[in-house]
Amino acid sequence: MGNVYPYLKRTACFLLAGLLIGSAGVPAALADYKSDWQQSEQQLKQEQKKYNQIKNEKKKAEEQKKSLQNQEKIIKGQITDTVNRINEKAGAIAVQEQAIADQQANIDARWSDFQDRMLAMQVMHNSGAVAMVTSAKSLYDILNFSYNIQQISEKDTAVLEEMNAEKLLLEEEKQKLEDAKAELENAQASLQKKQNQLAQNIQQQNQAISEKDAQAQAQSVVVEEAQKAADEAERQYEEWVRQNASTGSGQSAEGFIWPLPMAGRVTTEFGADQWVNGVHSTGHSGMDIAVPLNTPIFAAHDGVVSSTTGHYTYGNVVMVDNGDGVTTLYAHMNSKAVSVGQQVKQGDVIGYVGSTGNSTGNHLHFEVRVNGRRQNPRNYVSP
Repeated sequence: MGNVYPYLKRTACFLLAGLLIGSAGVPAALADYKSDWQQSEQQLKQEQKKYNQIKNEKKKAEEQKKSLQNQEKIIKGQITDTVNRINEKAGAIAVQEQAIADQQANIDARWSDFQDRMLAMQVMHNSGAVAMVTSAKSLYDILNFSYNIQQISEKDTAVLEEMNAEKLLLEEEKQKLEDAKAELENAQASLQKKQNQLAQNIQQQNQAISEKDAQAQAQSVVVEEAQKAADEAERQYEEWVRQNASTGSGQSAEGFIWPLPMAGRVTTEFGADQWVNGVHSTGHSGMDIAVPLNTPIFAAHDGVVSSTTGHYTYGNVVMVDNGDGVTTLYAHMNSKAVSVGQQVKQGDVIGYVGSTGNSTGNHLHFEVRVNGRRQNPRNYVSP
């Protein structure tokens, strides 16, 4: 008989809750608290969305800045390479100019020698020709002398022409070097212009990043206030649900069933630590049971649906007041099959397994609360 009285008491509380909630539909206070919570949750989501958008815009600006800096680094390297090539061309031009100057000096020296010989030949022609003729022993000597003079003149002329041609080639090569240097200088000017534009763009991105950072800080305050408002609205709603739920000993574990048609795999026990979407939490408030998507969820016991409010952590959630101060909670549903105030029998389908809310896979998060305090579900159910 030790467990009979609590069981009867829980049943009586269940019937009373059914009369309070089921007969009048959804109470106005419940609707108000629920509406306030939903509105505050929606406002929180909107402000969080704005914050995330600002952070994304800042991230894009930082990525754009990084891309511009990489481009600037490449341009700087190209400018350095171009300057080195300009210096190389300048050095080659200086060498070429020296070669031209040396060639001109050789031409000038050759021309001076040629002039001296022409002057000597002219003197010989004017005053020494008679002596040459009178000293000649034959006509051959006279003709040979004249031929030699002509050969000397023609050779000097050929040498000078060749030297001038070499000088012209040197000048042409110098011009090519100067043209190449001019092209490199134009390229340098163009690269410098690009670098200046990149520097300006980077400065604009720095300004955009600073603005987004300031906006993010301001929006984080808005999000924090919206979170406080949502938490307070949730607290008031949960308090109303708790105050209007049945109360009792909640000590009887008799009569509850496993809330799924299969055992599944318990991934997180009550009170355990866990990581969800990269966030660590301690003191797990229920039991997580992994099963396939859309597996039907059963009411663990008779009761009255006290809440079906969507929750940013629980996702789609159903709470059932089972009487005697006991409330069972079923979270992360893909969809719900009941509404507030509805009476359910043990084994009735109240929803389907999903991964809504803060979840990383299809599973049922199952809680048992006694007078608002969370209990280890294994004290009440087993597969």
